[in-house]
Amino acid sequence: MTEFAFYQSGLEFGRFRAADGAVQVQWGDETTFTPLTAAHSKELAVYGNIDFLEVLGRWQEGAFDGHANDDAFTTDWGAQYQRRSEHYWVNREHKYPLDLIEDAGQIVGFQVPFRDVTAVLVQPEYVGLTAIKLWQDAGYSQQPLAIAQKFDVMIPQRDGAKLSATVLLPAGDGPFHTVMQRTPYGRETYVAMSERYVKRGYAVVLQDVRGRGDSEGEWVPMVHEEEDGSDTIDWIAQQDWSTGRVGMIGGSYGGYVQWAAAASGNPHLNAIVSMVTAGGPFSDTYYRQGAPFVAQVAWSFATDSRHFDASLTDRDDWDKLDQIRPLKDIPVVGLGHEIPGFSAFMKHNRYDDFIERGDWHARADKITVPAFIQSGWYDDDGIGTTEALDATKDYARGQRRILLGPWLHGGNAQYDLGPTHLGPYAVRADVDLLHQQWFDHFLDGQDNGVNEGPLCEYYTVGEEAWHIADTFPPAGATQRLFLDAPGQLREVAPTAAGTRSYDHDPANPVPKLISVTQNEFEFPADYSQVEQRPDVISFTTPALQKALRIVGQVQTDLFASSSAVDCDWVVRILDVFPDGRSVQIADGCMNAKFRDSLSNPELLKPGEVYHFILKSQKTSYQLAAGHKLRVDVQSSADGFIFPNDGTADGFATTDSVIATQTVYTGGEHASYISFTSDEAVK
Repeated sequence: MTEFAFYQSGLEFGRFRAADGAVQVQWGDETTFTPLTAAHSKELAVYGNIDFLEVLGRWQEGAFDGHANDDAFTTDWGAQYQRRSEHYWVNREHKYPLDLIEDAGQIVGFQVPFRDVTAVLVQPEYVGLTAIKLWQDAGYSQQPLAIAQKFDVMIPQRDGAKLSATVLLPAGDGPFHTVMQRTPYGRETYVAMSERYVKRGYAVVLQDVRGRGDSEGEWVPMVHEEEDGSDTIDWIAQQDWSTGRVGMIGGSYGGYVQWAAAASGNPHLNAIVSMVTAGGPFSDTYYRQGAPFVAQVAWSFATDSRHFDASLTDRDDWDKLDQIRPLKDIPVVGLGHEIPGFSAFMKHNRYDDFIERGDWHARADKITVPAFIQSGWYDDDGIGTTEALDATKDYARGQRRILLGPWLHGGNAQYDLGPTHLGPYAVRADVDLLHQQWFDHFLDGQDNGVNEGPLCEYYTVGEEAWHIADTFPPAGATQRLFLDAPGQLREVAPTAAGTRSYDHDPANPVPKLISVTQNEFEFPADYSQVEQRPDVISFTTPALQKALRIVGQVQTDLFASSSAVDCDWVVRILDVFPDGRSVQIADGCMNAKFRDSLSNPELLKPGEVYHFILKSQKTSYQLAAGHKLRVDVQSSADGFIFPNDGTADGFATTDSVIATQTVYTGGEHASYISFTSDEAVK
């Protein structure tokens, strides 16, 4: 019989015994081992993305036999593994990888890093080979405190509405510092991942945002979160069990609500941990620089009822639904009724007072809370993190920490993204430790060094290495590359003026290559086939003589005209491999009528040349010698933004025109891209 201990974020949650295909479990404060059933194994899987019965069964049956001297192998059930070190194997081509711990030719444990948690299942004598050693070296105990109380409460807001919350309190006399998470996805789904903070002595408050779950009020995304977040923090500070010091954590919308609360200036909010945060409604969520964001329709469907229902997005008629105009009628056809929040944002199709109310970045001057900021290059809400970096750019040293990886919106979770195969250290096992230290320092006053450095860690794709800096983007030289009409990307501006034109047909838009299975919209896909279309124009460097590194955002200064009164511009930056693959590094888009102002759109004069400035998502990417850097320009990104119809009425009608789009190069209209090439420290 072999015994395994299970740890979540450095805390032991339970033990398992495996022998002859059978598994027994002792969980939490239980004193005896009992047979582990398939149903119970599924229930416990939420604590670590591990099906304990399946994993222990498979790997006790000789799955590793014959592979101890290999550098890579594939199991009988198709799992792919690559050796990282003497004792560690990474699970390739799999989200939430089940990494292996090996000793003397035997698999002695498993490690699963996912987003902000690392789970470990290991034979106790080998715990030093896992991420648990990081916790031990940092001085943390692996023995958890008991959860003494768990209760539900309705928290009053300033307008009389009451928002539902679950409160968890640790054993002890208190009072306790509090970690809070606010969500539109159902507070009950976060209990298993939040117990770790209670077991380390924190109170935890999990709250359904207004109009969601059991909370009262109308669900209109974003517009109530500043006041509701602040009111909830005030309520926590007034409780007998509270010290009055509150931290917040969460990702995506759960990141947005933190920054909204921070924009209130509430003095009881003393730390936030922001992961893949959403940004403002006009820059990120409902519109991308004025271009309506397709993904928000599916999200609005899934959040239509009080409880999140992903099945409402599982349908085969999206192509037809996305053609319905006006846009607010898409839910009417798809669900049989309007969605009030979605309709409101479609009505407010320019930056006005309603949009500003949901834009926490507009009140960045009030944000002073110490912030741990985490995101990835392929995060489709990456604009939100860019806004967070801007909001905190003047923070005193040590008041923010930045972690930027080669990750999707799903976070720190996989080594392979389609054609992009990351290095074996791309997925981090210490993220949860850093978060714990952040709260311990800024809520509890512990001198643990988390605020001293490195202040920014970021990963360079292509080089497959982590770097450190004092800020992001780091210092470096600015490089310009000029678009040249014949299709080149040049270091020197062309002296001769030139043009490249194409026709944009709203009925036949250029596709954006997304990961449908993962619901990710900034996937690093291969665009070599898309680039064969006549409505995509490309500008490419010669083969690079030496490696080229791009860090931060790529800015495109585009001189262009349209035969229509409105259009969109999409610019994509790509790595062209010697074998012809053209893999996205980053992209950016904008609606042309918002070129000068998001609040005062101005239609184009057909044929007139305008200067458009587009900024891409953040990145840190190294192109190898022999590769080429490419810039694609187009006027649509189907599946990402709704195709621009080229008319003054826009999305209010089904009318459309085919527009001739012209890009100008050289002379007085020299279009170019610019970016930073860093001098990073590994």
